[in-house]
Amino acid sequence: MKLMNYDTRTLIYRNVRYPQAILPKNQTKRQYTILCRLIRQKKITKQSFDILLLELFGISDWKQLNYSQMYEIIFILTHWDYQKVRL
Repeated sequence: MKLMNYDTRTLIYRNVRYPQAILPKNQTKRQYTILCRLIRQKKITKQSFDILLLELFGISDWKQLNYSQMYEIIFILTHWDYQKVRL
């Protein structure tokens, strides 16, 4: 696979186990808690998390995420294939 033929969003989604998910429109207020728990459980480094934010949304501060973007990053971190690629 040549990396130059794909954008970074496509490359990231290729490492997700369930790439065809339907995202709900209504979001919960517990997203912050869920995100923090995922980062601790999966042992995701700050550098890796910052790279994901920058490549997916073009921002460097997670506080700038809206509800749908927060849901998307939670979905990606939950379904990421950690055996294939380590964050």
